[in-house]
Amino acid sequence: MAVSAAGAQRRIRAAFRALRGEAPVASLPVGTKCLDLTGVEEVFCRELPTPKTAVDIFRGQWSSDFPAPFQGLTGGGVKLFEDGRITYADEQFGGIKGMRVIELGPLEGGHSYVLDRLGAAEVIAVEANQRAFLRCLVAKELLGMPSVRFLCGDFMAFLRNATEEGLTWDLCLAVGVLYHQPDPVSLLELATIISDRLLLWTHYYDAEALKAIPTVAANYSEPITTTTAGYEHLLYRHDYGPVLGWSGFCGGLQTWTSWMTRDGILGALDHFDFEVKGITVDDRTHPHGPAFCLVAERNRG
Repeated sequence: MAVSAAGAQRRIRAAFRALRGEAPVASLPVGTKCLDLTGVEEVFCRELPTPKTAVDIFRGQWSSDFPAPFQGLTGGGVKLFEDGRITYADEQFGGIKGMRVIELGPLEGGHSYVLDRLGAAEVIAVEANQRAFLRCLVAKELLGMPSVRFLCGDFMAFLRNATEEGLTWDLCLAVGVLYHQPDPVSLLELATIISDRLLLWTHYYDAEALKAIPTVAANYSEPITTTTAGYEHLLYRHDYGPVLGWSGFCGGLQTWTSWMTRDGILGALDHFDFEVKGITVDDRTHPHGPAFCLVAERNRG
């Protein structure tokens, strides 16, 4: 027998009363299935709508801090919405204004925001982490990023499809993603196919530097020698460990990843005929492992 909308609402209200102990389940109409509504009330926000009510959907999961006038709202402390690495690329490439940019792993939209403010004509930002993707949408709604389009999915699959279709962009942004790849050279190969310019920030393996961070160093296995796209290199397997249990986890798609040495990364770029124009950061004391940031472009010589 069909149930009217009003009848359905009455049954749901009765189920809520039963769950709260205000009425026995037996008081529901005969033939009504007991509804499992545990946690349903928690999906509703009963407060006055504010920027905070949107941000608090992901309370405790944010990594970055919003710019003014929303600073301090997320509880995350990393200044990705005013990141000098993006402005460095802007300087080195003679201006991002008017460029079409592909961004890999936007996390919470911080770099997307900077690209938009620098005048990028288009930013396609691909994020596989579903929670991070939704945080990007919250950031876009609150801050406004008219040139940015966030896509939910695996950027490696996106890049493979783009190469098959012959799609290209003026700049590829790969900040904080290379060391999350099981096969990082495959990412570099695809990035250097779909664009003539690359901004890369990544951690790298350095046994000497990692001695100062024994808790991090313990997560690495002995290196293996492998060849990808004709480039022979060493890979150091890195297991994520306990951070996999954090709701704000922002690593790769597997429980482990592969790190390369600094020279291995530079050698791969050279192998793919990319010339490094400048290195703005090379921090061997980074608390999560040595890291560097570079801009590179296709060798036209």
